[in-house]
Amino acid sequence: MANKSEPERLTFAEADSRLAQALSAAFESDYDNVLLFDGDLELEGGFLDAVAGIGSLDGVDLVVVTGDLTVTGPIALYASLPGLYVGGTTRAETLEGGDCEIQIQDGAFTHLVYGDYNSGILETRIVETPWVINYDHDLRVSAPGARLVDNYGDDDDADFGSENIVESFVAEVVDAEGESIDVPEFLERLRAGLPVLRPGAGGAAPGV
Repeated sequence: MANKSEPERLTFAEADSRLAQALSAAFESDYDNVLLFDGDLELEGGFLDAVAGIGSLDGVDLVVVTGDLTVTGPIALYASLPGLYVGGTTRAETLEGGDCEIQIQDGAFTHLVYGDYNSGILETRIVETPWVINYDHDLRVSAPGARLVDNYGDDDDADFGSENIVESFVAEVVDAEGESIDVPEFLERLRAGLPVLRPGAGGAAPGV
């Protein structure tokens, strides 16, 4: 998979003007420096390492991809910077957000979408993924057909929460004391193709 776009380093105002104010409409925080990929971007491995191998992320507040973004590994952005904007379709192994702002359009994620804690925002249009896990995050995700796990304990609409996580999931992925999912263990089990749900729990299919 080859990268087809070299990035430009722009101010936020310059990048926002290039995208007809799409950035200022999407993001709530103030940003200074943008690393912009104009067109489609295809990356091998994890998103951050792959981008850093193309253009330095030093001083970059926001990575912007105007076209489609395809990543063979995870998109895992837990620090406050950089944030991410994708103008086209996003495809990756996972989409994981922490303290930063992430704004994408439609997408497909092999294993999960995960929002960790309440400092950041992760917003999508319609995405395909089998699991959406939320730990007290501002998670604005539309994922029809996904199983929703409330890993914090305050979402009555979730498929799984503190009242049924321990009994529904295999012991290897459960923090029994916290009545929550151990997300790294959960993800490793998914990557290995091993079941995460106990037989019959939540209408579990084989290997899910």
